[in-house]
Amino acid sequence: MSAIRIGVLGAARIAPKAIIEPCTQISGISVTAIAASSQSKAAQFAEQHRVQIAHASYRKLIESDDIDIVYIALPPSAHEKWAIAAMRAGKHVLCEKPFAMNAQQARNMTVVADGENRVLMEAFHYRFHPYFACAIELLDNGAVGRVHSIDASFDVHIPFAENEFRHVTALGGGALMDLGCYPVHWLRTLIGAEPIVESATCKISTSGVDLTTTATFRFPHNVTGRIQCSMDIDAGVAHAAEIEINGDAGRIILSNPIAPHNGNSIWLENSQGISEKSISGRSTYYYQLLHFLQVVNHRESPIIDTADAVLNMQAIDSIYEAGGVDRSRLETC
Repeated sequence: MSAIRIGVLGAARIAPKAIIEPCTQISGISVTAIAASSQSKAAQFAEQHRVQIAHASYRKLIESDDIDIVYIALPPSAHEKWAIAAMRAGKHVLCEKPFAMNAQQARNMTVVADGENRVLMEAFHYRFHPYFACAIELLDNGAVGRVHSIDASFDVHIPFAENEFRHVTALGGGALMDLGCYPVHWLRTLIGAEPIVESATCKISTSGVDLTTTATFRFPHNVTGRIQCSMDIDAGVAHAAEIEINGDAGRIILSNPIAPHNGNSIWLENSQGISEKSISGRSTYYYQLLHFLQVVNHRESPIIDTADAVLNMQAIDSIYEAGGVDRSRLETC
């Protein structure tokens, strides 16, 4: 079987660790092309990361016969357009989170994926690491009894800059879109059900994005949830991610669920006492790419499918609505 070839849309900071590095650890796959907003950006990226072909046009990359998979590392405002174009050009798509600007765009992408019989997956890399599988297994085995509440937070200091898309509303910026999509997904995955958003508060910046967002949820069986995400934290704190799960027979605290390959812990308190352990493994991106390839090759069913992506965007839409943030004008951006 010939090697699978990946083309990258966007010379983004995430691309080397999300795609290029994992490709060096998995046989039969390689990144062979990059397209950026300019030829110079594409060429610079290609030279730095030893990518064979540099395109100045996203269209040229996705229509190339030398590409099998497109990895989209563009701002969220460009996800729908280029994911659909890539699938119509016969390519499978691994799309960075958040999946789209809103649930309707996510549905549009899903319709094309189904119609073209292409694999389309949202890049929630954390989900594929053995660490998160262990957390799910603990809950399934009743380690804390019946869960009654779950809280999650993800804070990263992202200072304002003119070229930082996370501070631009039209590009899909904001704490909830960039960071909060993870806590929303953590809660939905761990509870295994869809939430009703009961309340939300969004602190809006002068540029119009939410710097900090909190939201409260209610899940079936009277399970409550809360998420927090913030780009507006002390510059000395680079990264903070945690999940706390409370049940009628104990409590679990998951530290660093976002990137467990950089250190993690699972703290458990129940009738058997208190224990703490960490789960070893390769990078989350390695497991993500490996799973994506298995799905493309019809060897596994997707752990994260397009229906899940739509539901996550639907929850994000509901949080913004509850927080009084009108994003309807962004739908055509």
